[in-house]
Amino acid sequence: MKNVLTSAAVLFSLVCAPAALAEDQAGDGTARSKVKPVRLIAFDGAREFLKTSTRLRVWRGEVGYTLAVDAAGTPTDCELTERFRMNYVNDKLCEVLIKHHTFEPALDTSGMPVEGSYEGLLNYQELRERD
Repeated sequence: MKNVLTSAAVLFSLVCAPAALAEDQAGDGTARSKVKPVRLIAFDGAREFLKTSTRLRVWRGEVGYTLAVDAAGTPTDCELTERFRMNYVNDKLCEVLIKHHTFEPALDTSGMPVEGSYEGLLNYQELRERD
């Protein structure tokens, strides 16, 4: 009797798993339903980012960040991957990042612009070499 119940439970899970998986993959407004993610057009703030970092005495080799991008392709919010202890430093670096990035917005399955996000990494040595 115990084997019959176990077999029934296994059979039930095998039958229901594909349906649950198909539901998870449906267009639910998440990143999975986006056909085309946010695309960086330009970052023209390398010099200002270096100046701001020097003035704030940033001593890291690189800074990672995530920018929220609205449906028009405009950055609206910024978060540093590894935040600095002083919020002022985080805010000032994010101001430069938001001001100097240009994007193409993400597109959904119907080709309409939607909100998205962009993850980036700035390496100070590479920025200095370009400058």
